[in-house]
This record gives sequence, structure tokens and C-alpha cells, in this order.
Amino acid sequence: MAGGRKKGQAAALPAMSDAALADLEVIKGRGVHAVCFFNNKGGVGKTTLVANLAAQLAIGANSKVLVIDADPQCNLTQYVLDDEEFIKAYETEETDSIYSVIHPLSIGKGYQETLPIRSVGNFGFDIVIGDPRLALKEDLLAQDWRDAKAGGTRGLRTTLLFTDLIERAKDYDFIIFDMGPSLGAINRSILLSVDSFVIPMSIDIFSLWAIRNIGSALKVWRKELDVGMQLAEDPKEIEFYKRKNLRLVGYVTQQHKEKVTDGAVRVVEAYEVIRRKLPEEVSHNLNQFIAKTEIEPHLGDIKHLGSLAPKSQTLHTPMTMVALSGSYTSLRKRAREIYADIGERFLANLAKY
Repeated sequence: MAGGRKKGQAAALPAMSDAALADLEVIKGRGVHAVCFFNNKGGVGKTTLVANLAAQLAIGANSKVLVIDADPQCNLTQYVLDDEEFIKAYETEETDSIYSVIHPLSIGKGYQETLPIRSVGNFGFDIVIGDPRLALKEDLLAQDWRDAKAGGTRGLRTTLLFTDLIERAKDYDFIIFDMGPSLGAINRSILLSVDSFVIPMSIDIFSLWAIRNIGSALKVWRKELDVGMQLAEDPKEIEFYKRKNLRLVGYVTQQHKEKVTDGAVRVVEAYEVIRRKLPEEVSHNLNQFIAKTEIEPHLGDIKHLGSLAPKSQTLHTPMTMVALSGSYTSLRKRAREIYADIGERFLANLAKY
């Protein structure tokens, strides 16, 4: 683990199972795999899941992982960088960030030659940090999308900027995108560039609508990009693009709503009804992104871990490696079990594809 262990950080994670490591070898044999974590609904624990699962893959599975913070809120960046490094990163507008990747393209200078990658020792992965100015490029990508659908070179090059980024980061095993909660132009460009996606969700009625929205949007975007590629006015400018069959790796659910009745903790029935509907909703709305019948889309359920999550954010350390004692000992053990299980199911589904 780069940089050694810091105060407040537990020993490295135990290795994953032999089956998971075998799945990992299958995945690595195919080259870099780009995956995004996406839900157009906010407040579903997406950033926490990305940071901790990426750490599980990097440290527990000894993989080379690059995380891209493509959310203008920059919550992931603030989570994984220590306070001093975070403040230093944003002292001036010259900071190397995801904005550095997009800005040259937006002013007609073409794709960025090098990526602004930095190492995050505590989490074991590398990162392209976020930037609030990324939101300013949403209109650019939206305008150029109209040009892309008609085969315009500028529109296609702008739309495929994350495809170019992935091509430039082929030395990694995984490239993981953290995204904002929207169906906007930035997220569209990412979803049209990656190999697969994971949906973090809470157990509520809006998660059902999110699944429907994602399925509908992806179908339309893919069809429109295919038309644009067929009409491309200068195919040589985009010959690096290889159409990918976007796949759903699965979904991760957050803790159910619970209540205490006669001293026993019980799941609120209304939310249990929604939980039971999720597999059917995923199958109906996202079936075209599930290629194998043996895939189990539900990757796991992240239950409430008390104060461990905010403490890990304060310490800028994965939940599975917070070294505090007392109640944190059992919480850390539970977190390790949760993320090990999710990581193994994640790898198992990818290997089957």
C-alpha cells in the first residue's frame, strides 16, 4: 500500500477468496475495464460505495485501480484526500483535475495528452480529482450532442472524450467513475464510454423510478450515438472509438427503513414491498444490459454502520481500515464482510460477461 499506514488506519485488508481472485484473472485478461456507479437519484450512498469498493479492489484484490471523480460536487475527492492535500489542490484555478481533461477540448485544442493522475495512499488507488467547474461544461456537452447525433466531428469528439480518457489509461485493471445524480450530458458521455455500470440505490419508491429512467435514457442515447457514428463526416477523427455492449454489473441497496416493535427491530413493511419489487423492475427495464441469465444483479445490501462512515470520512481512510477501538471494532469487521461480499459478487458478474 503506497505511503504506508497512517494514524487511525488499520492493517491492510485480508486477501479475497480464491474464487474471486480467479474471476479477477479472467477480467484482467481482457484488458482495462471501465465501470461507472450511477443513479439519477441522489442520497443513495454512491460516493461511499465507490471509495470503499475501489479500495477493496485495490488493496484486497491487489488491482491497479483509477477512480475518476466526475461529480462537480467533488465529494469523493474530499473523502479520499487528506485535509492538507485537498486544500492545496484547490488553492488556484490551475489545479490538475477532471476539468483539465475537458477544458482543452472545449476551446478547440483537442484531447489532453496526459491525464492529471495522483496517488491516494490510504485507499490504494489513483484518482483524477473532481472540479466544481465541471458543471460549466454541461452546456457544452449538451450542445455538441446535437452535432454528434448528426455525425459532426466536433460533436462526436466531445461526446467521446471519456472514451479517449479510458484509452489513455490502459495500464489499469479498473477505471471507476463516480458521477453526479443526473441524466445530464456529462453522465451521458460517461455511460456511452464505459464497459459496465453499477446502480447504488436506497429502498424507496424513487429508486423504482430511477431504474425506469436509466433504462429508457440508455436505450435512446445508444441508438442516437449509433446513428451519429454511421453519419460521421470524418471517420478518421474517431477511429479510436470501439462500440461497447454496455452491461449492468448489478445494483447495491442501502439499509431498509426499520422500526422497533416490542423490543424487536423490524423492516417497515412498505419498504419491504419495494425491496421485493426491485428484481422485477431491474429485469424489465434493464434486461438488454444483462447478457447472461446466471448473473445475480443484486450485489449486496449495505446496512447501517453507525458512526463508522463519517469517521472514515474524517480520517480519509476506508471504513474497512479505521483503526479505532470500542464499538468501531465490530463495525469495522462488519464493513469488511459487506465490502468483501460485494467485491466478490462484482467480480463474479464481470467474469461471466
